[in-house]
Amino acid sequence: MKIRSFVVAMALLGGTAWAGAANAQQASLDCSGSNFCWVTSGPAYDTLAWSFDTAGTDALFPANCTNSYVCQFYCPRNPGWVTANALFIVGGQIVATATSRARCTAEPI
Repeated sequence: MKIRSFVVAMALLGGTAWAGAANAQQASLDCSGSNFCWVTSGPAYDTLAWSFDTAGTDALFPANCTNSYVCQFYCPRNPGWVTANALFIVGGQIVATATSRARCTAEPI
């Protein structure tokens, strides 16, 4: 699977596995429109990292979404579905995650 990522979470974590599982906090992500996702809730964080599974699409990301509550993208020639992941990182550990599927199109619908 092709993974498009703006921040490599493992690098931020120093290569460790998710150590914060016991202290996980709630987070949610909304990708109900097309060509963007936004964080609707989440804990305080040092870093908000995004990653996308763009398999089967030609998703392009016009800006780095790190630490942004909104991430935009589009698929100029190969539209389809992408899976968006938002990771909330505090002190080098992931404290919450949120995942949602998003429609990727040439023009917003």
